Amino acid sequence: MRVFIGSWLAIAFLGGIFLLFDYFQSDKLITNVSDGPDTRYEKSLAERIGEAEERSQNVKGLYMTATVANDQGPAATELRNNVLRLLTTTELDGLVIDVKETEGGLVVDDQLRGLLAELHQKGIWVIARQVVFKDSSQEKDHPSWYLMRRDGRLWRDNRGGSWLDPSSPEVWAYQLSAAKAASEAGFDEIQFDYIRFPSDGDVRNIVYPAYDGKQPKYEVLRKFFDFLHQNLKAYRPELILSADLFGHVALESEDLGIGQRLHDIGENFDYVSLMVYPSHYYGGFDVPADPDRNLPALYYPYRSPNISEVAVHHPYEVVYRTLLIAEDILAGRIATATGEIAGLPRPKSGLGEIGKTSTSSILTIPSSRRAKLRPWLQDFDLAVDSTRGIRYDSAKVRAQIDAAETAGSSGWLLWNAANVYTKEALKPE
Repeated sequence: MRVFIGSWLAIAFLGGIFLLFDYFQSDKLITNVSDGPDTRYEKSLAERIGEAEERSQNVKGLYMTATVANDQGPAATELRNNVLRLLTTTELDGLVIDVKETEGGLVVDDQLRGLLAELHQKGIWVIARQVVFKDSSQEKDHPSWYLMRRDGRLWRDNRGGSWLDPSSPEVWAYQLSAAKAASEAGFDEIQFDYIRFPSDGDVRNIVYPAYDGKQPKYEVLRKFFDFLHQNLKAYRPELILSADLFGHVALESEDLGIGQRLHDIGENFDYVSLMVYPSHYYGGFDVPADPDRNLPALYYPYRSPNISEVAVHHPYEVVYRTLLIAEDILAGRIATATGEIAGLPRPKSGLGEIGKTSTSSILTIPSSRRAKLRPWLQDFDLAVDSTRGIRYDSAKVRAQIDAAETAGSSGWLLWNAANVYTKEALKPE
């Protein structure tokens, strides 16, 4: 049967966390609910949670667009079948599928449900990718949710995208309802992307309908992360939650102006997927020495007359060192405000110098709520790189995989927006 998500909303504010008691109405969020038995709940809660935690531990996956997942045309079908072949003939065991992108509402229909059933039969871990604050789908129905310009027009970023206000309780409820619908469709995990304030465009002239500008942006997002964690874990305790972040967030000890701090995310998600694409370190790749691991300082510029020097030409080093630093932040081995080494036993870090002790508060995240790293890796070429002779062939893709595994990440994901992947970089099953 076809069900519209929600009819009314009730939110309570308890201890700084909004709790949602019903769905928010939105014609854009439509899903199908199966009339058959739900076999997920034949197991005990403890069994379901334990199984989800174990199965999600070392996922090696690919990305698939909603079009390729749902379209029955010959082009989409061929791409979909190629991905399915990789999932059954190589080391891969996970798939990330778009269910809500920047320009549209939730995509959960019978075709997608059939694909999920097929994937689960093959033992594939299936992740729903949900774009959050960059979302144009509610412009007509809920214009009051959007960032505006002083002249009353919608504010748009450099690519023409519109943004929801990250402080709005109505926006929070809308995103929660979308995540619940994806869960009901059968996804094992929800991965949240664009969980930030806008980073480009005329940001100084944004008029926020809800954000008052007084709270730090990272505090707004931390409360939103708390909200998602509290509500989704109460709704379905075994549902795994993950978040996408820019790779260079790990190289900064504080907010970059978009509200993202790695340790805030680490408190509320099971996995963090840093986008450690070597092509995307636009300011160059610059990390200090790590004496505890006997690793030297590194600097690779974004551009150089000698292309062998640029960051994109060093996939192993970029991925490996970024993940080591990210793990140190999540583990509390780096102070949250200064980036210096915390005065903890046997410190290890990619930032600062051994022997320094920060006077800022030391991050302490209980191990039960500390996210694991599962990075996004690059399996695509950018035009700016291919024109200077740098292509991401099987050697460069595999170098990233090896770096992630050596750094101790809990699996990895390959991204290619065209859904075409380098089989030669993957180990056979």
